[in-house]
Parts: sequence; C-alpha cells; structure tokens
Amino acid sequence: MPSSIRVALASNNGELLDGHFGTCARFLVYQVSPESYRLIDVRSTVSAEEAGDDKNDGRAQLIADCQLLLVVSIGGPAAAKVVKRDIHPIKKPDGGNAAELLSELSASLKSNPPPWLARAMGRSAPQRWSVEEENE
Repeated sequence: MPSSIRVALASNNGELLDGHFGTCARFLVYQVSPESYRLIDVRSTVSAEEAGDDKNDGRAQLIADCQLLLVVSIGGPAAAKVVKRDIHPIKKPDGGNAAELLSELSASLKSNPPPWLARAMGRSAPQRWSVEEENE
C-alpha cells in the first residue's frame, strides 16, 4: 500500500488493543494508509519469550518492521528498546477496538500527519516556512 505505515497493536483478545507491551499474548500487525487499513499478520509473543534473557528486546525485534506501536502500557526500559528500533510507541491506557483506532489513524494520515509520521510514511515533512518569508 503506497504511503502507508505498519502498526503493531498489543492484544490479548480478538481485535482489541488491550495489552501491555511486556505481557500481551500477541501483536496484531496492520498496514495503514490514508485510504484504508488491513491486518497483515498476527505475531505470537511466545517466540519472543524463548528468544533469550531479555524478553522486551525479543518483543521489540518481533515488531522491528513496524513504524508505530499501540499499547495500553509500556515501561521505560521497554520503550527505550522499541524506540531504538525506530518504532514510535503510543500509549492508549483505555485500550479500545482496533478498527476504531485504526480508522482514526488512517484519517489523520489523510489530513495532515505530524512530521514524524509523514517521515515514517516516506513523505518529506511539509515546509513550515520558506527562506524568502524569513527575509521579509
């Protein structure tokens, strides 16, 4: 999907955002564009648990191809491991239905995404001002 991002969503039940990064049963991975979104993978965290001593690093590696992570909660050290892989974590303490959250995200991609999100989509951030305006 052109101009899209990959989003990992921490889940324990169905298509819900209801998981803590360090304890969720799986990550639902979606491809999200300004026009639509679709589920492309369901990744069990069991393999991350077996990866070695650092389960948070294993979980971050599991979603390394994603640009965005939606979680109910994430601790500081785990968030640092996620950010180190260029994944932007977003906490949604109240959780929610994946379809509703992804529809909102898709709409924000269509209108005017923040510069960091536009960059993740492969777009250059819009110019906020030009050199000519500064000289006037």
